[in-house]
Order: sequence, then structure tokens, then C-alpha cells
Amino acid sequence: MARLPLLAMLALLLGVAGCSTTVFESLPAGTATDCDPAWPGRWQPEGAIGEALPAREAVEIAADCRSATSKGERKPLHLTLVATRDGQYLQLHDDSGKPDCIGKDKAHCGHVLFRYERSGDTIRLYDVDHARVAAEIGSKKIRGYSERQDGGEVKTDKPVHHNFIAGDGEHITRLLHRRPQVFASEPLLVLQRVPAAPAAGEAPAPPPGGQ
Repeated sequence: MARLPLLAMLALLLGVAGCSTTVFESLPAGTATDCDPAWPGRWQPEGAIGEALPAREAVEIAADCRSATSKGERKPLHLTLVATRDGQYLQLHDDSGKPDCIGKDKAHCGHVLFRYERSGDTIRLYDVDHARVAAEIGSKKIRGYSERQDGGEVKTDKPVHHNFIAGDGEHITRLLHRRPQVFASEPLLVLQRVPAAPAAGEAPAPPPGGQ
């Protein structure tokens, strides 16, 4: 299963695509916003997945948070940030309103989430620890459904897990409070805010601190 639409964003940022997927039946209960004032601007992926990427691959998030542009290509973007007592969680999706689904005949549907941290001009996104979640669903520690895909159709040497975590918003909130290890301890993606790209004929903006 293609992890769209969130993979469209990751592919736009990094040119990478993951395979394992965990779908939450409900968003955690909390305060939601679809455009945090901290998001608009130009961001440089760095660090978390391999080496820092060249500046030409920075991504520009529009002021209304509805599109992102990289390498001159603009793509639609829709973000939802849910703040809870234990942390913040980010959903990336499109405007169709269609949920992400796994399983035969797309029987298990919901939301794909990242754990989200912002400190000043740095954003960190943490993916689910899909293998751990699969194991805990198998041992009945997490209520849900899990399937595994291996073989020639999967272009990776790692096991591919498709997980579904069941429950309403309050249940998901309690689960994430009790089991923060649902999310990986190392970030999947780090974004660093950088100066806006200069217009044609303009000199590049000096780095922060005038150095």
C-alpha cells in the first residue's frame, strides 16, 4: 500500500518513500489546528535520514499551509496538528477527506500520524515504530490488526508491516500516554528553517547572525 498522501510530502522533501504503515482508527483527543503560524516559510531537510540535502531541495510551505513547493514544483498540502497533554501529533493528508486504509478490501481505515516537536526554528517528525506496534498487536498489548508483506513485490530488505490501531480519540490518547514507545525515539525527519529564496537578480540573504 502506498503511504499517500503523507508520502507525497516526504517524497517532495526527501525523495524517499517508506513502506510500513500504521493507521490509527481515530485522531487523539486534543486541540486541533490546520495551520500553525510556525509552519509557513522555507525549510531545509537535514540530519535524520542520511546526510543533509543541498539547499536547492528546501521546501517552501505557503502562508495558508495549503501547498508546498520544492525544486520549482508546487504540490497541495493539508496538515492537521493535534495537541494533547502528552505531546503533539501531526497528520498529513489531502483535501479529499478519504482516510488511509490497510487490509483486504481496505477494511481498516483511519489516520497516519507522526509525533511532532518544534523547538525554535527546528521541526522534528517521529514515525511510528511499526515493527514494535506489530509485535504488540500480536501479543494483544495493543488492540488492532496487523499484517506483514514480504517477497518480490516489496522493494526492501526489511519486513513491511501494515498496522491498524483501534479505538476512539480518548482511547488513542490513553494509549499514547501509556505507551509512548509507539513512536520511534529517533526522528524520521528534521526540518530547519532557512531564509527565503532570493528573487531573480537579488543577492542571497545573509545567514542568521550575519556570519
